[in-house]
Amino acid sequence: MCNFETKIRILDLKPVTITSDFGTRDFYAAVVTGRLLSLQPALNIVTVTHQIRQYDVFQASVVVRNTFGSFPEGSVHLVLVNGSSAIQNRQLALRYKNHYFVGPDNGLYGLVFDENPDEIIELNSVEIEHDTFPELDICTHAAVHLAEGKNISELGDKTTELVSSMPFKPTSDNNTIKGMVIYIDNYHNAITNITRRMFDKLNKSGKFTIRFGKYFTQKISPTYNYAPEAELVAVFGSTGLLEIALYQASARELLGIRVSDVVRIDFE
Repeated sequence: MCNFETKIRILDLKPVTITSDFGTRDFYAAVVTGRLLSLQPALNIVTVTHQIRQYDVFQASVVVRNTFGSFPEGSVHLVLVNGSSAIQNRQLALRYKNHYFVGPDNGLYGLVFDENPDEIIELNSVEIEHDTFPELDICTHAAVHLAEGKNISELGDKTTELVSSMPFKPTSDNNTIKGMVIYIDNYHNAITNITRRMFDKLNKSGKFTIRFGKYFTQKISPTYNYAPEAELVAVFGSTGLLEIALYQASARELLGIRVSDVVRIDFE
């Protein structure tokens, strides 16, 4: 039976989310979850996705950036996406806006954070059983340590270095915004990096044209279903970003729109 003190400790555990490029066909995702539960059986684990494209830190950054803030402060976000960095075997724990992030130093965090993190810790190497899968040994221990409310500084040495990735930020002048598609969701909607705030700042007359490839639209709909089936629709979604879609159809397949495609808004 649990005593009162044990119950309090369980209630104090912070959630641990997992975002990875493991996929669901292989056993890697289950092995990481099993290791976490072996270290702390009462842990609350939330799988965000294991379907990040292999090695795609840019796709992972969009997912993490748009999910972590929905979780309680103190949550631990385990982000296990392989990168191409020469020092990708360096594992980190970071604190940013009262959330914790654990994973390889692969350039992802510069894409997720708007400012420098409050703390960066290079994780000490625990006894590694799997040379080809160091995250299984190092990152799971760090995630459990943080979920139990322990101090991040106990995990290793402070550092200020991060592998950098240059995010493409939308640009604007007096009457034009130029952005790009950063993500295609499961409904094949194209999410851009153009924010509602940027759009509203330049939309003084209410007249504009959104262009991508050979297609265009001259209106923003409040929801997807304001257009007939398979008609082009532009909306500001729950992320606060401009999305381009075909109602109940695939913008990716029918319009050929892809990640990194340019999206331009001209204002009159």
